[in-house]
Amino acid sequence: RPPKAPPRRPRGKPRFSRQSAIKKSFQQEQVVFSTPVPADPTVAIIGGGASGLACASALAARGVRAVVFDTGMHGLGGRMATRMVDDGRRLVFDHAAQFFTASDQRFQKLVDEWVDKGLAREWRGSIGELEAGGHFTAIPSSTPRYIGVRGMRPLADAMLPEVYQNDLIKVVRPSWISKLEPFNGLWRLFESEKPQGQYDAVVIAHNGKCANRLLSTSGLPQLTRQMKETRVEFYLGTTCGI
Repeated sequence: RPPKAPPRRPRGKPRFSRQSAIKKSFQQEQVVFSTPVPADPTVAIIGGGASGLACASALAARGVRAVVFDTGMHGLGGRMATRMVDDGRRLVFDHAAQFFTASDQRFQKLVDEWVDKGLAREWRGSIGELEAGGHFTAIPSSTPRYIGVRGMRPLADAMLPEVYQNDLIKVVRPSWISKLEPFNGLWRLFESEKPQGQYDAVVIAHNGKCANRLLSTSGLPQLTRQMKETRVEFYLGTTCGI
């Protein structure tokens, strides 16, 4: 006799797995860790721009280990990116961040150091809306605007020695962290389903789109909703810096 076929799974009933239950739980319930943070924590920082580098340096100054994950193929710096073109005359393009402001006293201290070293200067150019008919409406600013004297990238480079020469800071790049999830009182990071370690704390020093994606599996629904509701106004297209 031919062997009996295995029993068929009943139709019409949804398949259930532990993985799907975990995903559902992460989206609906607030994860609470019962164990305290250890005395020697390790912090994962997702994003190696100005914020991520400054965070890593500040943590290391307090004796805390940090691992910086960044997607940069050519180096760290994030939005502090500069391209140079040499076709008889040298042209410098800051194609991500054309200027910056300092609203925090601690960051202002760093900016003052850049100014003293000749890396940055205050920019007094006009920013506003340029209409198709040629009418320009300036947008007033109450805080000084700064630019890199030789572009934005040298400002990021000025932060790198403190990062690379510190034994408490590790840099992983290029690395695109795709998922963040809680696990046994720690945070697990993944890059395209490949584990990238477990950490006591995580800092998302990245753009809003990346933060929303990572928070969707974090088990922090309240924070996720707050991030999704955050709105930032940009002046693009009709804005012209002169």
